[in-house]
Amino acid sequence: MEKYFGTDGIRGPFGTAPIDELHLNRLAQAVGKRYTPQHLMIGRDTRASGVEIKRFLINGFPSDTEIFDGGIVTSPLLSLAIIEAGAELGIMITASHNPATDNGVKIFNRFGKKITVEEEEDLKQRMNDLPGPIENRGHHIIPYPIQAHYKMAPENPLPHVVIDCANGAAVEFAKASYHFPKIDWLGDQPDGRNINANCGSEHPELLCQTVRENGAHLGIAHDGDGDRLLLCDRFGKILPGEVVLGTIAIFLEKTGQLHGHQIVTTAMSNGGLRLSLEQYGIGVINAKVGDRHIAAMMHKFGSNLGGEHSGHIIFSDGTPSSDGIQAALLFLKAIEFLNLSPENTRPLISFLPQKLCNIPVKRKFPLEDLPGWSALIEKEHEKIGKNGKIFVRYSGTEPKLRLLVEAETEDKVENVLNALKNYIENREEIL
Repeated sequence: MEKYFGTDGIRGPFGTAPIDELHLNRLAQAVGKRYTPQHLMIGRDTRASGVEIKRFLINGFPSDTEIFDGGIVTSPLLSLAIIEAGAELGIMITASHNPATDNGVKIFNRFGKKITVEEEEDLKQRMNDLPGPIENRGHHIIPYPIQAHYKMAPENPLPHVVIDCANGAAVEFAKASYHFPKIDWLGDQPDGRNINANCGSEHPELLCQTVRENGAHLGIAHDGDGDRLLLCDRFGKILPGEVVLGTIAIFLEKTGQLHGHQIVTTAMSNGGLRLSLEQYGIGVINAKVGDRHIAAMMHKFGSNLGGEHSGHIIFSDGTPSSDGIQAALLFLKAIEFLNLSPENTRPLISFLPQKLCNIPVKRKFPLEDLPGWSALIEKEHEKIGKNGKIFVRYSGTEPKLRLLVEAETEDKVENVLNALKNYIENREEIL
């Protein structure tokens, strides 16, 4: 069987493998056999295909599995509802920030955390031996309304904000959670086909423009399933994820809420975050890319805050997985406590020169098997200095190779990145 699970669950065009009836039904059978859940929490984002996918999945579970139907809900609130309802498992139907033609599945355990890579591999192997599709009649499906109940709203909110919900799952929860004197809403009219369409955290151009033109103080954007956060200041300039995460970390540290005086991030985050937070007595631990790896590292080291520059931020005292609304409310509490405007948080984090390059690929050939690759990486590492880094990985959701180089000067970044690009662009094993 071809690769099934990516960096964040299963994802792809609806109606084609693995997002079709055969594979999704087999997936449900495999999940049912491995975990034997008595109670399953299921939810979806606003994609029209989610209704049919839910049916494919439910049919694959044994008839005695009780189904809690959370309806349209964000991924983080579904993960929290699993715990509150006492379900043994949860399934979120979403393709996150992908276009409406795609869909996917994220699987959560009884603690509201995404299942591990090892568990995904076991499910993949089980699927090979299963029939499909099969249909189990007579499931007991119980509507399970899920509500937002965040508790960290600022006492003195900004007078005017723009909020973009990506026409996704966050719409109703955002409207119940954000309280400002004036809000201009974008991406709040989902029709099943317009999720992430030129809106949301992946397409913030309209958000930034609206903030500038309407004289708002802040722009807030989420993605299709509500687990990401993007912010822009009153000038319509995007705040880097490291600034958002760092501001929250400093606030939690100063108020005695940061467990272990440390946060978890990934190698994709700028090294300036670590150097800047050191001044506040905050340590930084690196995990593999992906919010589930961040969550696992947080659990291992007893941290309650982690995130990556893409906008996934986990505050485990609130919800067990990355939560865009919760992160935005934390940031607002932070700037209120620190007496800063959104744009004045930028100086809190100093950045090292860094550049990311995405190269389209036809095959995800193992890099370590390319002749001369390891020697090239070792050679280029010597050029970037002790605070620099080279990070290379295939995207888990797209046919791309990501090259990231960070160094103490722009010239070093450009030279090393060009050397890596020149090598990759001449490899027929990949391109």
